[in-house]
Amino acid sequence: MSKVKVFSLKETQSGPKFPCPPRGAGWVQSSPGGAQCDHREGFVALSQQWRQFLRLVSLLLLSLTAGAAWAETPLPPVQNLQQSALQAAAKDQPLIVMFSLPNCPFCEKLRRTQYQFMAKEGYVVQQIEITSRTPVTGFDGKPTTGLQLARQFGIRLAPTVLFFGPGGKEIGERITGAPTADFYGAFIDRALKESAQALKAKPGAA
Repeated sequence: MSKVKVFSLKETQSGPKFPCPPRGAGWVQSSPGGAQCDHREGFVALSQQWRQFLRLVSLLLLSLTAGAAWAETPLPPVQNLQQSALQAAAKDQPLIVMFSLPNCPFCEKLRRTQYQFMAKEGYVVQQIEITSRTPVTGFDGKPTTGLQLARQFGIRLAPTVLFFGPGGKEIGERITGAPTADFYGAFIDRALKESAQALKAKPGAA
């Protein structure tokens, strides 16, 4: 197995220097405004213009990577709250709805951890944006939007997570914001226990 030689980055007045390719490897020994290869020292000196280009490429790659990661953990969108609440109640569970905002890092943090895991465990977990004007079916079977629902339930901060029973009544204490991970699980457990008690006390209606 051939050994890989590791070169350290050197900084000079002409800019950073990188390992110089061997002669005859198709390398252009010098290019105006680009890079120059000094075989005496064995390093490639990059010009200021070339360094700026590399920075732009790096930023572009980072933004593309961040965008891909952002899209990895969507929750099912709200479509029909009336049916979803009945579906959850049939499992003796609340309908869990996260009210979020686009590009909300705290919303993504919770989607990526707590609520993604709960959805995989079989809980009915959905999401709706508090600025959305896309029509959905409300708890009363009538058309509504995320914007109207946020006003109806007094949502002013994202993320805010509500626990609903049939009919759209909150049966567990809502969770506003994104507390630290050490405590967030306890808030969910409390809301689930409250929801279970409410569903048991009034089966079929809460």
